[in-house]
Amino acid sequence: MYSSPAGTRPSGPDKIHPANSVLPSGRIAAPAGTALFVGSNPLGFALSPDGRYAVVSNDAPAPNSSLTVVDTKSMRIVDEYRDSSAAFFMGVVVARDPTDPARTLVLASDSNLGAVRIFDLGPAGELSPGGQLIQLPRSSGARAFPATIALSPDNRTAYVADNLGNSVDAIDLASRSVQRSLPVGDFPLYVAAGSRGVIAAGTGLSSYAAVAPARTPQFTQPAFDPAKSSSLTVFGASGAQVGDPATVRMDPAPDGTQIVGGAEPGAIVMSRNGDQAYVALGNVDRVAVVALAGEPQVVRGLDLRLYPGAPFGAEPSAEALSADGKRLYVALAGLNAVAVLDAQRQTRYRYGLIPTAWYPTALALSRDGRYLYILDSKGVNGWGLLQRVDLKRTYLVRATLDALRYNRTPTVAKFDPVIPPLRSNKRSEAIDHVVYVATGALSYDAVFGDLIDASGNPHGNGDANLSVYPASTTPNLHALAQSYALADNFYASDANPDVAKEFAAAGQATLYQQLVAAAGTARAPLDDHGDNPEDYARAGYLFNALARAGIAFRDYGGLLRLSGYDGTHYTLDVPALAALSGNVDLSYSNPTLTDEQRADEFVADMQRYVQRDSMPGFTYVSLRGENGHPNPSSADHALGKIVDFISHTPHWSSTAIFIVPDGAGSNDHVNALRTFAIVVSPLARRGYVGEAHLSMAGVLKTEEEIFGLQPLTLNDLLASDLAAFFSDAPAPEPYQAR
Repeated sequence: MYSSPAGTRPSGPDKIHPANSVLPSGRIAAPAGTALFVGSNPLGFALSPDGRYAVVSNDAPAPNSSLTVVDTKSMRIVDEYRDSSAAFFMGVVVARDPTDPARTLVLASDSNLGAVRIFDLGPAGELSPGGQLIQLPRSSGARAFPATIALSPDNRTAYVADNLGNSVDAIDLASRSVQRSLPVGDFPLYVAAGSRGVIAAGTGLSSYAAVAPARTPQFTQPAFDPAKSSSLTVFGASGAQVGDPATVRMDPAPDGTQIVGGAEPGAIVMSRNGDQAYVALGNVDRVAVVALAGEPQVVRGLDLRLYPGAPFGAEPSAEALSADGKRLYVALAGLNAVAVLDAQRQTRYRYGLIPTAWYPTALALSRDGRYLYILDSKGVNGWGLLQRVDLKRTYLVRATLDALRYNRTPTVAKFDPVIPPLRSNKRSEAIDHVVYVATGALSYDAVFGDLIDASGNPHGNGDANLSVYPASTTPNLHALAQSYALADNFYASDANPDVAKEFAAAGQATLYQQLVAAAGTARAPLDDHGDNPEDYARAGYLFNALARAGIAFRDYGGLLRLSGYDGTHYTLDVPALAALSGNVDLSYSNPTLTDEQRADEFVADMQRYVQRDSMPGFTYVSLRGENGHPNPSSADHALGKIVDFISHTPHWSSTAIFIVPDGAGSNDHVNALRTFAIVVSPLARRGYVGEAHLSMAGVLKTEEEIFGLQPLTLNDLLASDLAAFFSDAPAPEPYQAR
């Protein structure tokens, strides 16, 4: 049995070593080597040709985006560039100017403008914009959205992955112009260039087009194209000439049952001689080795799972290859570590792990191979870090043990008839029905800062000075928190609510979603809210796991905010999760309804199942306000109606209700991501306040334990569950709405 190593410690940085922190997941981040804070949500960086400077792109939405220059010797920031119109995104390279070798250029992707900005990098690390901007062409009417950039070996051509244009644009650095646009697979984020050619990864699972506006989505499998979906596009090259493309299929079409999400090929690194490419498969914890001599093909793979047969979730996100081609370094965003692999041995072999801060997304090796640079996007409370690790002085055995210790605490499982341990293949003997209620983004103090017990003493760790929605506004939340079991050391899994809700429904968010979430509305109408096919984890959502187990479920408002949805109509052919077909109350999702009206619809719809004695095993309820604008008071009244109704059904004695916000909403005296969970059930410990560090994935883990399901991802496997919130002595009196 695994649990998170935080114990009862709150989330946040260490007071003595601020680069170390307890993460919202309950894991520990203690980055190896020297660490420097560089900016908000950095996703990409590059070393200068002489290795003296690192240029980091901080990919917060405009106007908070920036470029930071770091002196790699002193590990200090020497310059920072900001422009309120810029929104840097992933791509950044540093190269000698082919027209003036004494001049060093920095190229950075700007997703807001659909262009590549060019800067001069001075001898002291200063950035000078120079007013140069290369606009990328619009492809098939789609706006350009530049992601990573790769340089040709002769440094004369820069290749830019256009995520929305499904293309790679070749920029001639001498003329500062786009020479050609090369069509590639769906939604590319990564491109690499080597002596034998150019490779782009089609990370997407499908492509989408405009349709006649419709009130409801289509519940179907994505339109998988083997030539474009989860594929590589390889262009042979001779000098500046690019040849015809070849397609390397990296994954068969998901069947929607056992396999739901695509493999999501992503980061690419090529061997020095160009004979091989190593491609990270972000959704299946694997590196595919692709032979490029002759017809490109996958020849073998390197397994990155935590242990053989472990659920996916390590999320390989970046790579670096030693100059001799013997060692491959792979950033594991889902494990906050870098895996050190034997790049040449045919069998699975890992030298070890190197601890990082939260969510590493980019790697680079110094020219002499001694130092490994690691960019950690989420770092500490969303403020990213750049690490420098001295590989010569890194003892991998010790580093590996540290990385494992920071990620999980193993214990011997003990059987519990109410909440059986995960992977015991036992269902709860007391609970048959689970209702999950998502209440919108709310911080703990905003709701429960004023919470008191029957004696007038504080109930839970709240700060009354930060109370926004007191008992007079949210009487049902207060009454339920006082009467049942409350988690006050509970955290949203991410600062972005769209990302956080994926942890509640699927165990964790895909690497693709977490990367593009930073862009926000800059990708409109393909801005991602976590419900698109590219957001499907390999095993899918809890709904998919329930379907595989033959357990009935019902969805009220979940996973329906697809790209192209304008709040009323669906304007793109982005499909909704196929497993939800026939299991969704579409009347509930009417955007014009208030939460109280939705509660009435829930009661009317669910009453039919209760009367037929066919109440679903699992029910998901989203309270999101009218037209997507949350109203805590209305949501509270709706919550009261829903709990009141469920507690008066014949199934109440075997029901557990989890009330969890979609994310954290405002200031909190403990941590910006602290929120809460309430367990409402006849089997919940009455008046209990749990002090253990818990997260959204822990609620999912508890649901899996109740139904005897296997873990969906590595994240729910390693999370702490809520078993301590339950008792084997039921108190079955119903709840009366306030």
